Amino acid sequence: MSVAGKLVSKNFSEVHEDVLELMAELRESGIEPGDLVGITGPNSYEWVLADLALLGLGAIPVALPLEQRTSAAAVDELAGKYGLSAVLTTQPLASETGLPDGIAVLGQGPLKLVPRDVPRGGRQPLSEDVFSIAFSSGTSGSKKGLLMSAKGVENTMRTSAEAWRLTSNDDVLIVMPFSNFQQRYLLYTAVRYGTDVTVVAPERMFQKLREFEPTIVLGPPSFFEAAANRVGSAGLRERLPYLLATALHTLAPGGASRRLRARLGHKWLGMYGSRARLMLTGSAPVPPRTVRLFQRLGAPLFEVYGSTEIGWIAFNLPGRHRTGSAGRPVDRIHVDVADDGEVTVRTRYPQCLGYVFEGVETQDAVFLGGDRIATGDLGEFDRAGFLRLRGRKKNVIITRSGVKINPEELELGVEKACPGTRAMVASPGGGGLLTCVVWLDDEQSAEYVAQVEAYLDEANKKRESAYRISETVFRPAAELTVEEGLLTRNLKIDRNAVMRRVFADRTGVGR
Repeated sequence: MSVAGKLVSKNFSEVHEDVLELMAELRESGIEPGDLVGITGPNSYEWVLADLALLGLGAIPVALPLEQRTSAAAVDELAGKYGLSAVLTTQPLASETGLPDGIAVLGQGPLKLVPRDVPRGGRQPLSEDVFSIAFSSGTSGSKKGLLMSAKGVENTMRTSAEAWRLTSNDDVLIVMPFSNFQQRYLLYTAVRYGTDVTVVAPERMFQKLREFEPTIVLGPPSFFEAAANRVGSAGLRERLPYLLATALHTLAPGGASRRLRARLGHKWLGMYGSRARLMLTGSAPVPPRTVRLFQRLGAPLFEVYGSTEIGWIAFNLPGRHRTGSAGRPVDRIHVDVADDGEVTVRTRYPQCLGYVFEGVETQDAVFLGGDRIATGDLGEFDRAGFLRLRGRKKNVIITRSGVKINPEELELGVEKACPGTRAMVASPGGGGLLTCVVWLDDEQSAEYVAQVEAYLDEANKKRESAYRISETVFRPAAELTVEEGLLTRNLKIDRNAVMRRVFADRTGVGR
């Protein structure tokens, strides 16, 4: 595990001993089975120990979203809001009077904790199958508390191990915060199936991948677009190895030419290490050019699809993939497309049993009964049985004349035509007139602005009037971060935050 530049390496026996020690300290502090205990702060070995120790005690870890909560008062307020017996944090907390009861900083010697007094009668009873509580990334403007199912997560781990053919020689990469449940499930899978796991801070990922050489790499599209952008911006002479690899891939797309293509692509893809046998991406629309580029260079990048409520829904895998699709449905679930285009899933083993704390009012719209769960995604199956996603149902823009517009299809067109950009299409006035927000590395670059404008002008000529972009706003790519509040923890664009920020203060270049 690499955190803040420090390398911590532990084998399973050492982790087990450390977990038992922390379990004893928590038990002596008064933590009991069924207690809700928050964990917050940056990824660290102590975060892992706290999660596993609480599970070992039968307590319920509540993974609090990683935000700028550096004061003890703010954390204490959160504990009261959610009825937590305690909160364990991996970062120091600012306090003028010392830490309140129920809050302890991990990694500072033996744990000393006085649990908060939480009235048992005032707490919502939980199913026996609930083993942890996670929070969504909050793309709808508010985070949902998700009741995680032990049986459902066990099914997700089994699905992964079977589909990915995990062995003890594998090393699974974890980059995103542990407050993102997918990262914790990957950790549980490594423990369950005896594989190595490497935890790297996002800002140090490319520095450390060459050193740690993981074999299973999962990440959002932005993890992989960096390499695609480098190839796209290279001069003709620099791109000759890529062009040769592309020709080889066309003539011999299978394994016969993969090693040679990988050697040709090492200049661009060496940052991901040399042992990766499976690279998976999803959580946001993936530019097809990125997937094709990796595969032409002999890198096993494939699109996958899942949700915290359900677990894995569809996979593309070696020998069974279609670029631009989410893949075919995984084992033990059934995927349907409703009349309105929404993807729904039937499964006996969902990862999530419902919502708690926040988001409860939306539960009936998601958990439909009869083991059916609505994903909120729009999609369709092609003739070969691959699921193709077309955007989020809630993002559809309806004009005054009743035309339904999927903004994500328009956004993908911009990003595909203008590599290195990210785009969001909205109707800020509510009347159906479309504005496209485009983030550039240099918003003042006349060349990039002209490229985007030329594409939109040409695209508008080919579209019906309702689908035309009437205004473009250029913004600096530097603001598109989690810290700035414009990206979710899954690195998706937070549309509500962008609407508040961009259209309240238009400092970009418009046309």
